[in-house]
Amino acid sequence: MNQKQYAAMLKDISETHRQGGNTHKCIAEYREKYKYAYIYNDTIFKMLFGNPENMELTANFLNAILKLDGGDCIDNLTFVNPTVNSPFSKTTTSDVVAENKRLERIVLEVQHIEDETYSDRLVFYTAKHTIASKVRGDSYWLRDLNLISLQMFNGFPNSKNYRHSIRLKNQDNEEFFKKQTVTLVEIPKFIKGNYVSDQSLLAQWLRVIDGLNNETPIAVPNDSLFAVLQKKAELSIFTEEFLVSEAMAMSDRLYEMYVEKKHARAEGLAEGRAEGHSEGFAKGRAEERKKADEERREMAKAMLAEGDSVEKVVRISKLSDAEVFAIKESLTQSK
Repeated sequence: MNQKQYAAMLKDISETHRQGGNTHKCIAEYREKYKYAYIYNDTIFKMLFGNPENMELTANFLNAILKLDGGDCIDNLTFVNPTVNSPFSKTTTSDVVAENKRLERIVLEVQHIEDETYSDRLVFYTAKHTIASKVRGDSYWLRDLNLISLQMFNGFPNSKNYRHSIRLKNQDNEEFFKKQTVTLVEIPKFIKGNYVSDQSLLAQWLRVIDGLNNETPIAVPNDSLFAVLQKKAELSIFTEEFLVSEAMAMSDRLYEMYVEKKHARAEGLAEGRAEGHSEGFAKGRAEERKKADEERREMAKAMLAEGDSVEKVVRISKLSDAEVFAIKESLTQSK
């Protein structure tokens, strides 16, 4: 199923569960309608590619993205934040973070939304993982880092390439630092573009995944890793308990994304203040606070309209009890 279909399923499961309906029947109907889960969903993606049980699958996918072959191929991985296949196992990041046998770090990200902070986030993640992978006992020696972003939008719309390798270089295009590489893969550009002649391993992976997301799986050898992915991506593999927990966590996850975005903006404002732009900082901070309050109230309205309890809305929106009760009363009066 595609992204919208997967979201619609989770919403249906959530509403059925909250109303005390038959979630087993609800899920069974979707399993009858769709064979595969949406692979680029954060949790599904991490369960497929961040699970030590699927290490061979992940290694092959990473080799394809990084264009590694021969002796450079990744054949063994250690997952820094391994995924546990169980419901309610909430994590603080959707990254797949792994290290190869040389302890070089590889981070795999899925970016769904294009906004003014997406490149800032990637640079921030790069810095975070650079520090995390520093060689112990040495103040400056760093290990190699590859940060990969699978993007549901085009970061370089004017380029014919759908894969981009980014490193620090000077004005003469000479590499300054080779240990840090950001690789962007523009999924829509590949899917919608004319890349029929591209038979690279990465192109094969992207076609297999797209086929599953559109419920039109392409023919693959039975003993291939592509066949393994097709099997593991079947909706029937994911338990009812997992799907219910995913459905009920939708509001929580949306709020986490919102908080992350606000924190990034706040850091930018703090930097501006440090540089002496105190007046602009104060004005920007006030505008950000006002906008944040408006977005929290809108979130609270949506959750209350969906039947969420006041306690849950207070916990997720971070509004006061009085504010949430006032919003609930206004919704009741408007009916």
